[in-house]
Amino acid sequence: MTTSTKGGKVYLTYVDQWLDTLPAAESEDFKEFAEVTPSIIEIWVYAGILRYPGTFNDLARWVKMKYKKLNRREILNSEIAALHSDIQELRMAITSGEIKGDNGCARLAALEKELRSHIETSDRMNKTTDKRGLILAGADRVMRELTAIFKDDPQFAEPIDNAMNAVWSKVYSEITS
Repeated sequence: MTTSTKGGKVYLTYVDQWLDTLPAAESEDFKEFAEVTPSIIEIWVYAGILRYPGTFNDLARWVKMKYKKLNRREILNSEIAALHSDIQELRMAITSGEIKGDNGCARLAALEKELRSHIETSDRMNKTTDKRGLILAGADRVMRELTAIFKDDPQFAEPIDNAMNAVWSKVYSEITS
């Protein structure tokens, strides 16, 4: 998507256009947060607090284009598959006599222990991600609803913004520690 503004500025994405509407400090804070945060859900929630009006897909594409994210889950799953394959090959080598039984059993036990450790880590990662995503999605929904309810009442706009920023900071610090 390419758009131009009245001032002639060209934007490649809707997110870049939105970022230009924010105060410079908020825009930079958001970019820094997007760079260091591995979860697109957390980035989406933070964008919602800053009143991002675009779609999740636009934001996800922008993050993918601007910041290389390491897919830890994919890496861990490929390591689990490789370990499983190594265990199968080692078992066949022991069975065929290529590797002595006692030496093979020790290596097999070590590989199986490593595999179990990887599986436990994967489970923990999934549970943590699910929990954080649900908490942040709930917080985001509450903040959007409050904004919608009081949008026509200017006397509440600033206190609600301050309260939402405080809640965001507290919730985020609790779930990341």
